[in-house]
Amino acid sequence: MVVTLDLAKARPADLVAGASPLAELMAGLHVLAEPEHHPESRAWLGRVRERMPDGLATDLAYHAPLWARFRCRLFYPFAGPLDRDLDGELDALSRLDEDTFVRYAAIAIRGTTFPVDGLLADPSGFLRACERRSYSRAELARALVTDPAAVRAGLVETLARCATSYFDAEWRMVGPRLRDVSARLRDATRGATVAATLASMSPTATTTDVPPRVHYDKLQSATGAVAAHGCLLVPTLRGWPHLIVKLDPDEPVVVHFLAGDWEQHRQVSQSLVRERIAALAEPARLDLCRHLLGEPITTSELAERTALGEPQVSRHIRRLREVGLVTSRREGRMVYHRLHARLLLDLGVDLLATVMR
Repeated sequence: MVVTLDLAKARPADLVAGASPLAELMAGLHVLAEPEHHPESRAWLGRVRERMPDGLATDLAYHAPLWARFRCRLFYPFAGPLDRDLDGELDALSRLDEDTFVRYAAIAIRGTTFPVDGLLADPSGFLRACERRSYSRAELARALVTDPAAVRAGLVETLARCATSYFDAEWRMVGPRLRDVSARLRDATRGATVAATLASMSPTATTTDVPPRVHYDKLQSATGAVAAHGCLLVPTLRGWPHLIVKLDPDEPVVVHFLAGDWEQHRQVSQSLVRERIAALAEPARLDLCRHLLGEPITTSELAERTALGEPQVSRHIRRLREVGLVTSRREGRMVYHRLHARLLLDLGVDLLATVMR
């Protein structure tokens, strides 16, 4: 499964890169709402919670369906120029027409895309769907259909309190870094193809020339066209390993990508994760891993220890080597095999990152 961007007729000018404090604030709110998914942010979470005034945590929990799982489109720019300040973005959110606000708020609260036209006239199906998800979603959904203006005012006021309590100070540190990433990306775009620029958003992205497309490795399937309304590239330093791609009709594509060090947050493709799990599902291979862990060992020694024939051991070793879990080196006439213990240790993290990405 992949998210695909169709690049037919797309030009470098269709790509607009820039920082968004509102998107970065939302990324942090997602971490606050789903802390168990982000152990790397534990220290940051502690600092934020210490600075959070009374009542703000309750208000954030009330609005959390807007960012906990399905990131609401309202928190991303709808057009350039980017690199605005948070006050400007909150003002734009306050002035957004009500139909657009209700549309994207409802989609986020329900947690999936659905036909929103006529929602306020007949909200019964929407409310039932939200009630099946959770009480908190149902509560916010009822408020939205009853008084969308009040929901918007409460949301903007809550976001402004986040800015005052902790985010303004955080943005003074991370904002220059994100603006620098955006500036370097704009420079790179002028000398690169659209496909190369979009593929640089993720270490697991792939491209095709015919038809011209970029594919993002995610556990969902969706397709959007860049040339239709352009594409906004928004970097973030918060929320590894998420790569968010917004493909809303009549709006620019948004790619919210990790601007941090990929070497510190390694990602592998979902196909490789599946292959490694499948390789280890064979009991004989799992037993071989026990012997391969302690020291380099030959095929003949493995055969003697496991009561398998040497051809069988060779086949199992070859499969483990194909998925990177075993390394082999020759010394004279002997070939020694050893388990790549670090990759085995990382497999759980890789699986979680694949599910979350």
